[in-house]
Amino acid sequence: MRRVAHDSSAIATSSVRLEGGPNGLTGTVELTELDEVIFSDEKIKIRYGNGYEHYETVRPTQSGTDSGEGSEYTTFRWVARTKIAE
Repeated sequence: MRRVAHDSSAIATSSVRLEGGPNGLTGTVELTELDEVIFSDEKIKIRYGNGYEHYETVRPTQSGTDSGEGSEYTTFRWVARTKIAE
């Protein structure tokens, strides 16, 4: 089941660029394809494996051409990982 929690931004329905973190969460990522994403104003937390990967905004939204088409994305840089408590 795919979930997006705390949908307080247009970021929730867009592609974002992720820098750092695990290899599976690097580059341009479509947030709606991830299992769980938690948003705040300038941070996102993505459930990945047995924890959460934390990212912070590093650049404002800009035009991207990764796929050859003009699209808007925000760049986030990995800052921490936390484990899910059992």
